[in-house]
Amino acid sequence: MLTGLMLIIAVQVPGDSLTLAQALAQARAARGQEVVAAAQVAEARGALRTAGAIPNPNVSYSRSEAFPTHHLIVDQPLDWLIRRGADRAAARAGVTRARADSAQTVADFHRAVRVAYWRARAGLMSEDLVYAAAIQADSLAAIAAARLRAGDISLLDQEQAALEASRAHQTASSAREGSRIAAAELARAMGLATSAPRPSDPLDNGLDLFSDTTVALASIPALRGAVADSAAAAAQLRSARRARLPFPSLQGGAEWGDPSQPGTLSVIGFAIPLPLWQGGGGPVAEASARADRFSALAREARLDVVRQVRQARIHLEETAQRARAARDSLVPASAVLRARALRAYQSGETGILPVLDALRSEREVALSAVQDELAFQEALSDWHALTEAGE
Repeated sequence: MLTGLMLIIAVQVPGDSLTLAQALAQARAARGQEVVAAAQVAEARGALRTAGAIPNPNVSYSRSEAFPTHHLIVDQPLDWLIRRGADRAAARAGVTRARADSAQTVADFHRAVRVAYWRARAGLMSEDLVYAAAIQADSLAAIAAARLRAGDISLLDQEQAALEASRAHQTASSAREGSRIAAAELARAMGLATSAPRPSDPLDNGLDLFSDTTVALASIPALRGAVADSAAAAAQLRSARRARLPFPSLQGGAEWGDPSQPGTLSVIGFAIPLPLWQGGGGPVAEASARADRFSALAREARLDVVRQVRQARIHLEETAQRARAARDSLVPASAVLRARALRAYQSGETGILPVLDALRSEREVALSAVQDELAFQEALSDWHALTEAGE
């Protein structure tokens, strides 16, 4: 009965059904994660524009009692010319880091929706399976009561069957609680203020179709971000070194108000920094240490990404193997044992204990099979998060 119910649950499509694709579409429309991800990139691009902007000139005006009485000076810094390339390179690396973070934000968001969807689906399946097991326990209790009245069994056997029925209903209550909580989590993940529709995709969806794919390590956001940070730090070091050069600023202006020389006098010149008290060694040392640190972190990030991909692939492969074994072997075998034990009890060939053990075993195997399939879906969600973020 439980095996047949699992097949029915896997294919049933309620009137208010919800597919995984619909859940993702609803979440994208109602939640703000993708807006946050886009804003991250827009902010970094704004910083790139700032890094490439020409600084505004400084304008100063003064009036004195001595002739000429009016002085207007315009000072245009030019040191940005030697730092602009390095500053823009650092800002471009910042855009790369923002795009990596944005991709990771969206991938994590989609993973959260997928996991919530499959947990809600598993919760519904567990609830239905436990309810079916409770019905079986009730039937066994009714058979035991009939046999007690006929004098075939002892009162102890009948009480054990009744106790098992009560325990089955307790288990059904726990499963119902878990299912309702998982449904609330799905509604939150989708951005719904009301209850979410019933998930309808089969829990073993993709179990027989999944094929191993490769992931380009360089496209993983964690590594892309670490490499971008290293590139930005190297560019900032170049900018700090160039900033030590005493590059002049251009000055121009006018003076007027001298009775001996009517009209306006033009003024042109330059100003150059004088490295008298310090030569900018501190900022260079700071930038050099930061570049070394981010370079080392990038190497560590590569090792972490390799481990992450390997672990995700191993987890996916092993959960898929366990889910297939539970679905194709363990569940049918437990159903056969339960049916044989029940027939033997009805015919008086055995006592109540083998039947109770068979019922409990079938229930545990069926629930374990649901959890194995859920573990596969969660592992597949992790794998999708890696591949989506790497696109």
